[in-house]
Amino acid sequence: MLLQIEHLLHFRYSNFIRESHMDIRVEPRTQAGQVLLEFSLVVGPTTRVTRHEDWMGNAVHWFSITDYHERIEVIARSLVETTPVQVFPGLVTDPIPSGGVSMELWDFMQIAEPIVDGPALRALHADLGLPKLSTIGEVVEHVGAGLQDKFEYRPHVTDAHSTTDALLAGGAGVCQDFAHAALGLLRISGIPARYVSGYLHVERESDIPSQSHAWIEYWTPSHGWCPYDPTHGLVPNEAYVTVGYGRSYRDVPPNRGIYQGGATESLEAEVITSPGERPDRRRSPDELFMDLPVYTEAPDRQLRTDLSGGDAASQQQQQQQ
Repeated sequence: MLLQIEHLLHFRYSNFIRESHMDIRVEPRTQAGQVLLEFSLVVGPTTRVTRHEDWMGNAVHWFSITDYHERIEVIARSLVETTPVQVFPGLVTDPIPSGGVSMELWDFMQIAEPIVDGPALRALHADLGLPKLSTIGEVVEHVGAGLQDKFEYRPHVTDAHSTTDALLAGGAGVCQDFAHAALGLLRISGIPARYVSGYLHVERESDIPSQSHAWIEYWTPSHGWCPYDPTHGLVPNEAYVTVGYGRSYRDVPPNRGIYQGGATESLEAEVITSPGERPDRRRSPDELFMDLPVYTEAPDRQLRTDLSGGDAASQQQQQQQ
């Protein structure tokens, strides 16, 4: 399946800031079952963007903006071809590992925040009957069915910093929360598991934008890493696009950074996915840039308003629109 993905990040600041330094993790991987055909990343204000790979081989783009600014725009466009091989948990008959795991898998057996190895998670582990199971596939099936049965997908009841305790106490959360709970349950069972960040293409009848998505992969001796989506209780198909792997969300957030200045930051993120077309190599790539204003010294907001005409309220309203 060919998928076109556009990921937009709109950062707004309540006052002028400077010395913005930011990591962006939005470039899909090329790996078995997935090939990245095209990728572009545009940042405004215009600045130099560098790329490197982290310890998991995830692409990281980094940039700095050192002059004064009050907004940052990031546009990432990807064209990805997906041809996954699905491994269903019912076919995974490997016994649950005993006696520890190799050093390569050690990180994916550790439990640390946002996954909380506390009474709530241990009680859920026992309630789902996981200690009585003998194969990896059985555990994954019970985890998926149990999370579907006991918890509701509901936006805006948790945030990016929530732990598994928030889902277990509130009974609802988003894909990130389901993924963290599944990771905790599998790791308590002795099964290495890792967090996956990416995109899920959903055919929509309206213009409602898509969202980033999160799921997990669990390790089996016979099949290697196998993906599973605990939010929907299914094995990922060609509509899923992998961006990064980590121990939890904290390893692979779409954006992370710091800035200097007495201002609060607001972020609006948009993801738009659609069926794509194979690229025409004969055409030259578009020269994309966003020439947003920067200042060597912090401008006075009221002075700029007086010079441009209109009151401050109308200027602010235009920025919000």
